[in-house]
Amino acid sequence: MNVKKHTNKLHLIWLHTLLLLFLNHPVQAQLDPLGMMLTWQQDPTTTMTLDWYTPADNQNSFIEYRAIPFDEEEDEWVVASGDHFEFPHSDRLIHRVEVTGLEPDKEYQFRVGEFTRIRKFRTMPAEALRPVRIAVGGDVRHRIEWMDQTNRRAARYDPDFVLWGGDLAYADGMEERVYRWYEFLESTMRTLMTDDGRVIPVLSSLGNHEVLGGYYYRDEHDRRDGLPEFYGSEEHKEMISPYYYALFAFPGHPGYGVLDFGDYLSVVILDTDHNNPIDGEQTEWLEEILNERQDIPHIFPTYHNPAYPSVRNPEWDSSDRVRENWVPLFEEYGVRVVFEKHDHIYKRTFPILEDQINSKGVVYIGDGAWGVGTREIGRSHEEHAWYLDRAASERHFILTTIHGAHQHFLMINEDGQIIDEYPQTPHTDFSPVRMAEPWLPAEETEFDEDEEMDSE
Repeated sequence: MNVKKHTNKLHLIWLHTLLLLFLNHPVQAQLDPLGMMLTWQQDPTTTMTLDWYTPADNQNSFIEYRAIPFDEEEDEWVVASGDHFEFPHSDRLIHRVEVTGLEPDKEYQFRVGEFTRIRKFRTMPAEALRPVRIAVGGDVRHRIEWMDQTNRRAARYDPDFVLWGGDLAYADGMEERVYRWYEFLESTMRTLMTDDGRVIPVLSSLGNHEVLGGYYYRDEHDRRDGLPEFYGSEEHKEMISPYYYALFAFPGHPGYGVLDFGDYLSVVILDTDHNNPIDGEQTEWLEEILNERQDIPHIFPTYHNPAYPSVRNPEWDSSDRVRENWVPLFEEYGVRVVFEKHDHIYKRTFPILEDQINSKGVVYIGDGAWGVGTREIGRSHEEHAWYLDRAASERHFILTTIHGAHQHFLMINEDGQIIDEYPQTPHTDFSPVRMAEPWLPAEETEFDEDEEMDSE
């Protein structure tokens, strides 16, 4: 007997039976689930993790995929099964399938569950022999239309993935704001997709708006009423940050982690006092993983609260702790660029070494304005911030390109205009944005006060 033909026949019978069941199922005719997000939990060159969201009565946690190019008659869909679990504070389910054993830098068609729309994903290259593009930002969704616009603008540049630095749906871990996650995840499905149907994966750190009370130590915050005192267990982290741990497969617990892309890139996800103290165990872990990756040419630490803020007072305690604990490690282990967020404008510092401008230092790029109302530059500064090179009160993303040992950063606003470039190429000339005087009234984008949630 031809084992391959027998196996293929059984596979076709199984799919036919499944199809007959779906024809009598009320969701059979649907193109799409309620939302979707792709990411990684391990090696991005050979795996992909696919999440999608459905009503609780839909428990079909499988995907079908096949490599591109394919022969319609010869190349059959491969079925991969996963699991489903409860969407926090919701009657929906989260479905998760991790596909392994894939080829590096390869495109695959896929469809999820019984939904009929066919999309694509692409694994990461094993080596940086082609340009690798990352759309970087944070503070993602005050208004869904702002998020949509920046998502679409970023997708036009065909990034390999999106890297967000927290403050995602602005639900603050609250049950009554679950609708903001519904809209957020539906937006990622609709708008984080290239023109040819490739879904763009997402990685993200925690921000204060993923957490009841914003920070792990705020047991006295009114949003913690009725919850036991926080003491750092996984259970308690999931109490105060229920959506983040359920919806983001990486980094998982303890709330920070590192993802390696071959031997050319490491993305370091950090937590600025939201579920974990900046100092102590997290700093010890950071030193360990940086020491182990001294031969990696591109290391991008990503976190929420900035060491060098563009709006808040630089003496803010969280900024102090980042400068005291993490900045010396970035300098010691040769990190070139760090991504920061939280202040709702665009900023780039001068290269900084030992708290001084130095061409051999670290450049800090941020400050989180993907889809939020913007703020006045230097609003809480008592004097001109010596460390700021460029700043602009504009929604934006940072198109980060690595190729070989080279790094390039192009800052693009929601309208597609280039507002900064680092390092600058000879044909461009960007004038520094004039620093706003701290005593002038803020010139912020107007939006409903409830959408800001907190001023922090």
